[in-house]
Amino acid sequence: MSAGTVLAQLRAQIPDRNRKVLIKGGVILTMDRQIGDLVKGDILVVGSKIADVGHDLSSAAADGDAIIVDASDRIIIPGMQDTHRHCWQNQLRRLIPDCDDNSAYLAVTHEWVGFHYRPHDIYVGNLISALGCIDAGITCVLDFFHNPRTTQHSDAAIKAFQDVGIRGVHASCGCLAGEWDHNWPDDLPRLKEEYFSSGDQLLRMSLGVIGADFAGPDIVLSEQQVLRARELGLPIISDGVVGKHGSGIVERLGQKGLLGPDVALIHCLDLSDTAWKMIADNGVNVSIPTTSDAQIGIWESIPSIQRALDVGIRPGLSVDVEVVLGSDMFTQMRTLLNIQRMMAFNKRYNGDANHPLPLTVRDMLELATIHGAVTNLTDRTSGSITPGKDADLVMINAMDWNTMPLNNAYGTVVSAADTRNVEAVFVAGKIKKWDGDLVEFRLDEVRKLVEESRDYVLKTSGFKHDILRQEHGLTTSKHAH
Repeated sequence: MSAGTVLAQLRAQIPDRNRKVLIKGGVILTMDRQIGDLVKGDILVVGSKIADVGHDLSSAAADGDAIIVDASDRIIIPGMQDTHRHCWQNQLRRLIPDCDDNSAYLAVTHEWVGFHYRPHDIYVGNLISALGCIDAGITCVLDFFHNPRTTQHSDAAIKAFQDVGIRGVHASCGCLAGEWDHNWPDDLPRLKEEYFSSGDQLLRMSLGVIGADFAGPDIVLSEQQVLRARELGLPIISDGVVGKHGSGIVERLGQKGLLGPDVALIHCLDLSDTAWKMIADNGVNVSIPTTSDAQIGIWESIPSIQRALDVGIRPGLSVDVEVVLGSDMFTQMRTLLNIQRMMAFNKRYNGDANHPLPLTVRDMLELATIHGAVTNLTDRTSGSITPGKDADLVMINAMDWNTMPLNNAYGTVVSAADTRNVEAVFVAGKIKKWDGDLVEFRLDEVRKLVEESRDYVLKTSGFKHDILRQEHGLTTSKHAH
């Protein structure tokens, strides 16, 4: 059966909760240690759920009603999970690739161009972010949204994710700078009731705050914010948990018994030993944005992977800011694997008897999938190929120019594959990418939206658009017309 025929079947039967899809003959990396991984196996999807995983499930198709997907020479992994991305900015992808200081990033995005975003521009930024995730095999992303200039801006951010049909977390945070209507946090109950009233939907909500000393009192991580989140029945996630300031906040929250699994912390750079112990002892989740830490020069600039591992934490991974960086999880896995192994081997070479063990490629895939789901608090429904969970699945072509021949499945995914090898993507059983193309959106139509929005934001803000820019650092004076 041709790829086009299978796609037509998959799209035609989406509304049927009893629809059966049998994915046959693939290498299955379940990321579920109880089930294990299969050299050649099948996955049965019924409606939105994974019904079974096994070596041969052909009997499930005996009645002739199942749609058969041939996964020969393909590796099937759970949909990857991004635990922190600022999606609203992303019609400005790679606008400032040489940004070498966090304050410079803030000066451009929050203290300059961010003022000029209309709700439509928020929608477009979130739309291209969500579609880019699907294209790259990321089926769940936490959108740390910190530009709610009006309530309509928040609505637009959520609507974009709804329109794409991605799994996601809307982490609502107040604005960092500029004029806005100060609807946050008063608008949180409305958002929750209007968009997040059901516990079994694709989108969830979190309260977002900032742990760094540049945050104003209204949005800083604090006892008040943790209590507010719990009163609203929301988890809380803090960006910018760094340095002495961040350590002090974590320690105070720990001393007051306010840390727990409903708390997630991002970056976690240059934190005290006491803060790390409290994070671990209280089951707090950690998100590591590998490339932004290292490339932008955020605090100590070395991703906190080893500090997390040393206290028994397996963190989630995140992209953070596409205005500087790429948008796929393969880059995050490879970069973090290299950094952690470099540090481990350096200590071994220098005679440290207590040098850490190097992470493996399978370890890294776990961080990008199941541990990301734990960090996003979506592991009940996603993050592994486990019967009963939603069918968030990614099929990777292992016979492309850069992936063949298939000698090790984990190594192929983590060390070789990239977005072009992501052949098919399912989110809760719905086909989102097939035969290498997104199935519900046209590239030319989305590109037109993105370019028009980019041009409006840059023109209105007075930021000079120069596609050949080469420089270290950024100042607002350099880029004005």
